[in-house]
Amino acid sequence: MTLLRRRLRDEQGQGLVSALILLAGVLLPLLFLVPLFARLEQGRLAAEQAARDAVRAAVEAPNPNAAQVAAADALARARVQTREPLRLELGGAFARGGVLTVRVRTSVAFASLPFVGRFGTIELSGRASAPVDRYRSLLAGSSP
Repeated sequence: MTLLRRRLRDEQGQGLVSALILLAGVLLPLLFLVPLFARLEQGRLAAEQAARDAVRAAVEAPNPNAAQVAAADALARARVQTREPLRLELGGAFARGGVLTVRVRTSVAFASLPFVGRFGTIELSGRASAPVDRYRSLLAGSSP
């Protein structure tokens, strides 16, 4: 019994070192996950905001061609602001009472290392819809 007590007294500080090593094994992966979640949220918010801006610009246009151009211009402004690789899909009926839908997609890298590059990507998207006003004047050839 005295041998066991003596041994326990001699191992001062080793429990602390073991705990720190175990804690580092848990905290290091968390240090990589927090920035990943931040990039994912930033990409999702950029896609949703770009979709809202693009559909708003498209429904205010006077004809379908101008709607496509207005949505593309809104997306270009969003790309400059967010520096995200955004892609646009415009769908729906451009007519009085019709609904336009915009879907914006972006890719977010899992991780990137200098001199190595990116490790995998996640595809994120944002979607927004807006009605074309029933009582507005549209240019000739744009109504049903």
